[in-house]
Amino acid sequence: MISCKTSEANYRAAYDKAVAARDAEDGKETIYGGEQRRLNQNFIISGNDTIPVNVKMVSVETEKGAPVPTLHKFMVVAGQFKQKFNAMSLCKRLVEAGYADAAVVRTAEPYYYVVASSFDKITEADSAMADLKKKAPVAMKDPVPFILRDPRK
Repeated sequence: MISCKTSEANYRAAYDKAVAARDAEDGKETIYGGEQRRLNQNFIISGNDTIPVNVKMVSVETEKGAPVPTLHKFMVVAGQFKQKFNAMSLCKRLVEAGYADAAVVRTAEPYYYVVASSFDKITEADSAMADLKKKAPVAMKDPVPFILRDPRK
């Protein structure tokens, strides 16, 4: 009786085939890849400061039945996620930490950003971002926190 066992050579051949297929895509990334998540970065001059602002169209995401929060022109982002559940969880932790206006916004991909606070003036947003970095009520990894602006506002 002959058995059909996989060998190291078979695994290697399958791996090489998968790598070749990936490389044949000409470096295109998946929908969740960096190309899709890339934000257009602008700089706003405020007095003697140059403040980086990321620009991306977003829409507010809420739990079922929850009121839709009002977001202002400049949003201070404390987290970014692929999964809505993770974004909502961080938002709840921010609310518990005293950020009552925390909200979740969604991009078209979808990709979820957790907004700690939002402001009409860039100087207020920059100050709030510095305060968020200092207090660090939740764990944050680069590139957050950052200031986000929806170009439609």
